[in-house]
Amino acid sequence: MSKPTYSDSNGKRWTTEQIDRKSKKSALLLLELQYLDNGYNFCEICNRSTGTYFDVSHTESRKVSKENGRCEKCWDLDNMRILCRACHRKFDNN
Repeated sequence: MSKPTYSDSNGKRWTTEQIDRKSKKSALLLLELQYLDNGYNFCEICNRSTGTYFDVSHTESRKVSKENGRCEKCWDLDNMRILCRACHRKFDNN
């Protein structure tokens, strides 16, 4: 039984495992770049920087990106932003 694959905008096929691996690597890079630029991490909505956990959120969800044949957006830094847990919950509920 073959695993499902998803297309990127160039027609290349990617498995969920490949997408997850690339997405996680990009999320860690985004956190590292923000830290190197500022000396600390913070929420891009409320600017909170202490006493919270940070998530990397996708502007266009991974599900939508995969369904629309644009799975490369799952690891595109321009489609990601750093949010505190509270803002991530609010953003995902809207």
